[in-house]
Order: sequence, then C-alpha cells, then structure tokens
Amino acid sequence: MNGKQQLKRESRVCQAALAVLSLLCLFPMIMVLSVSFTDEKYVQEFGYHMLPLKPSLDTYIFLVGNKGKMLLKAFGVTLTVTALGTLYSVTVTALFAYAVSQKKEVFRFARPLSFMAWFTSIFGGGVVPWYILCTQYYGLKNNIWALFIPYGMSVWHMFILRGSFREIPEELIESARLDGASHGKIFTHIAIPLARAGLLTVSLFNIFGLWNDFFLPQWLITDSAYQTLQKILYSMLSNAQQLLHNSEMSAYFDHITLPAETAKMAVAVLAILPLVILYPFALKYFVKGINVGGIKG
Repeated sequence: MNGKQQLKRESRVCQAALAVLSLLCLFPMIMVLSVSFTDEKYVQEFGYHMLPLKPSLDTYIFLVGNKGKMLLKAFGVTLTVTALGTLYSVTVTALFAYAVSQKKEVFRFARPLSFMAWFTSIFGGGVVPWYILCTQYYGLKNNIWALFIPYGMSVWHMFILRGSFREIPEELIESARLDGASHGKIFTHIAIPLARAGLLTVSLFNIFGLWNDFFLPQWLITDSAYQTLQKILYSMLSNAQQLLHNSEMSAYFDHITLPAETAKMAVAVLAILPLVILYPFALKYFVKGINVGGIKG
C-alpha cells in the first residue's frame, strides 16, 4: 500500500513538473502573439506584456499592405517545397533504411551502407565545397529543386526508420519470401504499412524542417520568384527597419508609428502559425515514432 501511495506521489510530482515546463514553453508564444497585436507606441513606452493592453492591427495591415502579393506567392512556394521535399526525403530515407535493416545474409552491403551514413553525419567537406557541388555540378540554384534536393536524407531519420523496419517480425518477411515475393513487394506491401508510425514521424520532422528552413533559400536562391516564406518575412522585417529611417515614408505613414518591435513578433506569428495548427494533430505520431525500437515485443 505504501508503494502505491509513493507511486501516486511521484506521478503527481512528475505531472506538476511537466505542467510547469509546459507553461514555460507556452509563455514565449503567448508573449509574441500579444506584442504582435499591440500598438507600437505602447510597446516602445511600456514594454512587452502578456496581454495586448492596447490592441492594434496596424502592424499586420502594414505588412500585408506592402508585401501582400509577394507574401502569398512565397507561401505557395513554401507549401510546394514542403510537400515535394517531404515526399522526396521520406522516399529516399525509407529505401536506404530498409536496405540497412536487412541481415547480412539477405543484403551483404547493409553494414557498409550503415557505416557510410554514420560517417558522413560526423565528417563533412565544408560549406564552400557543398556550395560548389550544388551550384556548379548539380545545377541547384534559382530553381524549386534547390530548396529540398540537398536535404534528401537525414541520417537521424534513417536510423528511426531502420528501427521501425527491424520491429517487423522476421517470420512475416520470411513467409513472404517463401511465397516468391520480391524485395520490392515486401517493401511496399509489408514494410511500409507496418512502419507507418516511423514514416509519419519522419514525415512530420521533414515538414517542420522544410517549412522553417532559411539556410537553402539564403545560399541557393537569388531569384525573387523562388523565395520562401521565411526569407520573404525576413526581407519584410529588414525593409520595415529601413522605412523607419526614411522621412518620406514616415510622413506617408504618419497616422501610425512604423513597426519595429511589433513587426518582429508579427513576422514570427505568420511563420509559425501553420505549424502550431498542425502540431496537436501530429503529437501522438511523434511519441510513437520516437519510441520505435526502444522496446522489442
């Protein structure tokens, strides 16, 4: 009985600790949202608050009014890149992970490939050789492919999927082989459906990573037609800072204070809003996918 009471006490302590940590994680998001809907003059005078004590939509009107069409186009580019990049990366990673998950008797190159993946995750050629390779040899510059091809496979994602494939009962695969099924059929009809949790987890990681990516657009894109949401929002923020020192534009926007602090927060809200909406639906797959391989049944 004492053991049960102690377990309950420990559970309550853990729950309280998780609640505090959750609030600490939620605090910055609430602050960002609040400041983005607050009047700029009020923020400059009184600082940040958890609630918009003087609500205003001037910042959003300013951003959308000046860069509305470009922002919408960038949203479409980012959405396209996220969809194509996730499909491409998950396909490449799943194929590689399935190969390295096989026994040596089935696929003799499984261990060398696994070692190569691990080795390249530790040692790299550097940014300059990578840039030359992408732009001069692969033609990945100022096109849609440049925004996701370099992220073809993550070694960490590969290990997650390898764990998922290794969780599949060997008897099931062996039975399929005895029935004459090829590796392709086993992969598509058995491995993929049974590794769904790992695949969804890796897909979600790719979605979040590609949506928030600023590295590839910064290095490989100079054409405005292929600028993503993150780069456009950054440019909008820079332009807003420049407008603060432009007397003609300041006179034009005399009815409001040109956004400086609130623009930063509005940009952050626009960037994370789709992911905030998606995350609650994706949370259970994160838990399942991360735990894959931890316990073998």
